[in-house]
Amino acid sequence: MPYAENEGTRIYFETEGSEGAPAVVMHHGFLADLESWRDRGFVDRLRDRFRILLMDSRGHGRSDKPHEPEAYDLRTRVMDVVSVLNANDVRQAHYLGYSMGGMVGFSTMIYAPQRFLSYTLGGAQPMHDPERRAQRAAVPFRQYYEGAVKRNDAVRAAFEAGRHDVDALEACRASLDGWNGAEQAVSVASQPILIYVGTDDMPHAGALRARELNPNLRVIELPGDDHSAAATRSEVVVPEMLAMIEGIPVT
Repeated sequence: MPYAENEGTRIYFETEGSEGAPAVVMHHGFLADLESWRDRGFVDRLRDRFRILLMDSRGHGRSDKPHEPEAYDLRTRVMDVVSVLNANDVRQAHYLGYSMGGMVGFSTMIYAPQRFLSYTLGGAQPMHDPERRAQRAAVPFRQYYEGAVKRNDAVRAAFEAGRHDVDALEACRASLDGWNGAEQAVSVASQPILIYVGTDDMPHAGALRARELNPNLRVIELPGDDHSAAATRSEVVVPEMLAMIEGIPVT
């Protein structure tokens, strides 16, 4: 099986699409895995025009699953994405991420902006948000986890496939709860940024505020969608993503 390696941690990846085409790296959300991009139609809608790099985030899928929260700091996770690019001899890629994958995407603007040509980030926003941290801390992890398996198709699929290590996922969640946003990095980013978010999802308000940070940032609002529903909207997101990145040269 294909793995990239970041300081001893193996990151599982798969490739699809057109060899020699511009690359898109896809980073899934918390508790899901790379199969979620296939299930939601993103791979089918992009495979003819791009070389697609699908990755399982550390702690998820077929990647290694450390149990220590410090193993999941955002800089390390950005380097996981870079390791997948390097393993595929890709110098620069377009970035597509949802939820946790969106948070990692915003963090690449801090730690490795030179490796990315554009950003399409769903179910996430870059603003510092202490209220979000307090809300998440109020729900014990095991309670949150059991609810997510019941209500989210991608999470349930990963669970039923036997790709969940609950201790690793709890450590990952603990690290994510400490994320402080990426406002300054977004404000100076030169790449185009597209955020897609449901109007009934928690990051919606922050995503709208983020438009004030950078004129290259645009928000697609998905009326009536919650976090799970917005994740599935490839028929809306992909055409907007393609219009955004049309003509961006790979250097």
